[in-house]
Amino acid sequence: MKTLKLFAAAVAAAGLLAVPAHASTVFMFKSGAGPIDTPTGNFVFDCGSVGSDYCTDDDAAGFTYSKDGVTFTAVGLASGSPATLVQDIIPENSGLGVFSAGESQTGPEDQVQASAGESIKFTFTSNVNLTNVEFNSGADRDCSAASQPEGPCGFFDLYVDGGLVGTFEAVDPFTLAFFGSVFEFVAITAGGGFAIAQFEISDVPVPAALPLLLAGLAGLGFASRRRKTA
Repeated sequence: MKTLKLFAAAVAAAGLLAVPAHASTVFMFKSGAGPIDTPTGNFVFDCGSVGSDYCTDDDAAGFTYSKDGVTFTAVGLASGSPATLVQDIIPENSGLGVFSAGESQTGPEDQVQASAGESIKFTFTSNVNLTNVEFNSGADRDCSAASQPEGPCGFFDLYVDGGLVGTFEAVDPFTLAFFGSVFEFVAITAGGGFAIAQFEISDVPVPAALPLLLAGLAGLGFASRRRKTA
């Protein structure tokens, strides 16, 4: 009985008897599908000629988003250098894309037709799970439609915390989940559209209390050995 009490104390000390639920949060960058998440500061309106957009005023600073206690910064890059990040909201259904210097601001592409090497880097203030990414091709259509002026979206390299995870096709929905605090999506298919319309993130209850549990179990074993030798 005493052993059971010691085990229960160790588990309780580790905070594992009542682990709180970790709800997920969807960040929506496109319009036309519910409330849209917009950047806080550092933006100008309508950097292009099609519809209405948010565009970074300081490309190196990017956009900052905050919701449900989750905060991250999104930065547009072209071959590693800061580029204008666009949140395409009117017409509907595009989202975040990169407008590099020298690209046309006219025509239906609305700045988000990708050039190879363009990327969007998301930096969170803490580790999260990122999943259920929705890609769009730019012309207010998703990546699954091949017969369109800006699609399909093609392929991208994904870097997590600075390391290359792999090369993936931008399909909807992209349901793989990745854990980290910095996620960079690099377009490697030139000519296709490449915009991120939304994604879902959640805290991962990585057991920070695990060392406490292990320490409690070690203490339990030590107490058991002492009783045997007594």
